[in-house]
Amino acid sequence: MLICDSSSAQQGEVESGTRRKIKRLLSFQRYCHASRLLRGLVPHTPGSLHLLDDDYLGQAAHMLSKVGTWNFDIFLFDRLTNGNSLVTLMCHLFNVYGLIHHFQLDMVKLHRFLGMVQEDYHSQNPYHNAVHAADVTQAMYCYLKEPKLAEQLSPLDVFLGLMAAAAHDVDHPGVNQPFLIKTRHHLASLYQNTSVLESHHWRSTVGMLRESGLLSHLPADMSQDMEQQLGSLILATDISRQNEFLLTFREHLDNQDLDLQLASHRHFILQIALKCADVCNPCRVWELSRQWSERVCEEFYRQGDLERKFDLEISPLCNQQADSVPSIQIGFISYIVEPLFEEWHRFTEPSLLSQTMMGHLHKNKARWSRLRYAHTPSDTQTHSHAEEPEPEGGGGEGEDIP
Repeated sequence: MLICDSSSAQQGEVESGTRRKIKRLLSFQRYCHASRLLRGLVPHTPGSLHLLDDDYLGQAAHMLSKVGTWNFDIFLFDRLTNGNSLVTLMCHLFNVYGLIHHFQLDMVKLHRFLGMVQEDYHSQNPYHNAVHAADVTQAMYCYLKEPKLAEQLSPLDVFLGLMAAAAHDVDHPGVNQPFLIKTRHHLASLYQNTSVLESHHWRSTVGMLRESGLLSHLPADMSQDMEQQLGSLILATDISRQNEFLLTFREHLDNQDLDLQLASHRHFILQIALKCADVCNPCRVWELSRQWSERVCEEFYRQGDLERKFDLEISPLCNQQADSVPSIQIGFISYIVEPLFEEWHRFTEPSLLSQTMMGHLHKNKARWSRLRYAHTPSDTQTHSHAEEPEPEGGGGEGEDIP
């Protein structure tokens, strides 16, 4: 009996120690916002851009003049802005739409808020980092410009759409919700195992909005409504709610009852647009799409390595030995991306941008299918992009649109 108790106690200590180690590895707040204020630290802002050569600044400005094109290379833009792609892009788009003047925003507070958001993305994540946020924001801008939508949007719609895109994955730990639940992370219990990450992204955004004072000059009921609508948009990116949104979207299109003069209907379309922007990588030109695919799979594999290290069951798609990049991408495209973008295609009636995206999507899926059979899983991850020739008409710049 004593032996049994001793064994149980040792097992409990091992499990407790494992949980402590995982929590240390996944510390969500690298910097405590409150202590940052007390220490008087100022987040990294575009003010650092003056350190760049004039040539680089000129190239970045030239790229911004084409920010509405679908083949916009966010990786290059991030290099040209010295890792400030999200802040620089958001400031530019706020100027394009006249949002700073419309909402009477304080530029110092805006820079402070955007700097905090950018800084609280984890640069060590291969995928869920500030460059992904900038990429989603650029895609969102393209969708806000869709003819079916653009004329109906209010300044508030545009403000919320861009803000939600920029902050939708802030402070992402690089692991998924099931991992947080099975390791009993405090956020999983805080949000009762439901939309754990998305709730955290939203609440973190609200905290930074309030800390920066960006909306403090607005009436309290207006700023609170903006916070709630931001939450509704960010929570819509929860992939486990995919079918819920897809079915509702499909019903609206079947019934032809979307009325974009109604604020509630415009908000729903913003939710769908953000969902599209969040998973649009397979709709990009191959060279950009491939980079994102390899990055997201690398993040999956890192989670699998962490699970293996702590003797946890390896999550689906996270086993590098069994789950190849092509097979993961084909599944992702087939079950998540294609069904969503087919309905978006219908909604846009279809637009030139939508036709371009669907063309890239089908070509990229076919290419991943060829790679799946051409290589072993281990070869695919390291050599797929080097050994497969560009297919005929493989989504080059000549096919792009303004």
